[in-house]
Amino acid sequence: MRIAWEILRLSRGPGRLRSDEYFLHGAWHPGLTHAERREFVGRYANRALNRSLNPPFVTGEVSPVVDKLRTREIFAAAGLPQPETRAVAATAAPGGGLRWLEDEAAILAFLREPGAVPCFGKPVHGSLGAGAVSILDIDAEGRLLLGNGTRVPAAELAAEIWRDHHKGFLFQELVQPCAELETMIGPVIGTLRVVTTDAGPGPQVLYATLKTPGAKAMVDSATGPLGCVAAVDTATGRILRLQDRRQMGGVDLAANPVTGSAMVGAELPGLDAALKLAVAAHRALGEWGILGLDVLLSTKGALVNEANANPHHSLYQTGFARGLLNRDLLPRLKAVRARFRDRVPRPKEGPLA
Repeated sequence: MRIAWEILRLSRGPGRLRSDEYFLHGAWHPGLTHAERREFVGRYANRALNRSLNPPFVTGEVSPVVDKLRTREIFAAAGLPQPETRAVAATAAPGGGLRWLEDEAAILAFLREPGAVPCFGKPVHGSLGAGAVSILDIDAEGRLLLGNGTRVPAAELAAEIWRDHHKGFLFQELVQPCAELETMIGPVIGTLRVVTTDAGPGPQVLYATLKTPGAKAMVDSATGPLGCVAAVDTATGRILRLQDRRQMGGVDLAANPVTGSAMVGAELPGLDAALKLAVAAHRALGEWGILGLDVLLSTKGALVNEANANPHHSLYQTGFARGLLNRDLLPRLKAVRARFRDRVPRPKEGPLA
C-alpha cells in the first residue's frame, strides 16, 4: 500500500513517473528519500522537457537530426570523423555523391559484391535501433551471416529492407570497438551516449553513459537482446556503476554478463576525445539547447554516429541510479530553459516552468 501510494504521488509529480518506470529506473530503491524519488522523470516528462529546451521549427521543416543523411552531411562539412557510408537504398537519389541503390535488385547486387560485407545497415529515418542489422559474411550459397548468428538468404534480406525501408536505408562500414573496449563489452561495439546542453555560451557536456550490447545482439538498442548501461564520470573517465537493463533499476552489477569484465572503476578508453567530438557535433548542428550525441569508441578512434533531439534520460537514471532533476544537473537544465522560455511555451507535462 505504501508503494502504491508513492507511485500515485510520483505519477502526478513533476516527473510524471509511471509504475513500470518507478521500478525500471530505480526510483523504488529503499535508500532514496521521497525528494530524491521526485527527481526521476518518466517518458512523457522526458519528452516535454527536451521540447522545452530546444527551439521550435518552422511548420513543415524537417529537423536535421531526424534525417541521418542530413546529419551526415553536416558532420562531413564540419570535418568530423564518422563511419563510412557505402551506399543508400531509397526510392529517390540521396545526392551528396553517395552510391544510390534504387530498388530491391540493386540492394541484392550490392550485397553480393566482393568486399560489400561485413557492413552495417540502418534506416535513414528511425530511432532506438529499429531495423538495424549487422552483416558479417556471405557464403557460397548467397546466405548472409548476421550479427546474431543466424543465416538468411541475401535475396530475402534485400526484399525485407526494400519493403520496410524504401524511403531510405544506409549501408555503412561495420565499426569495431577499440581493443580496450572490446575486452570490457565484447566484439559488438557499444554506443557512448553524450548528452550536451547549450545555455548560450556554447555546448557543454551534461553527462555520458555507455550502452553495452547483450548476448547475440547486433546493436546496443532496446529493440534487441538487452545489455547493460554504464555510468561514466566525465571528469575522470572512469566507470562509476553498471546496470543490467534486464533487471530492475538501482541494482548494482559486478561484471558485464557477456564478457565477465569487472567494468566498474575501469577507465573508458579515448573518453576525452569522444567528449570533445560530441561538443563539436552539437556546435555543427546549430542552435540546440539539448542533444544526445552517439559516439563510437572504435579502432579508428572516436566516431560520431548520430544525434537525437529527444535523448532518453532513462539511460542516465538507470546508469547512475539517480533522477535527472538532481541538484547537480537541474541548474544546467534550468539555464537552458531560460534561454528558450520566450520562444517555447511550457509543454504539457514539462517539469520546468
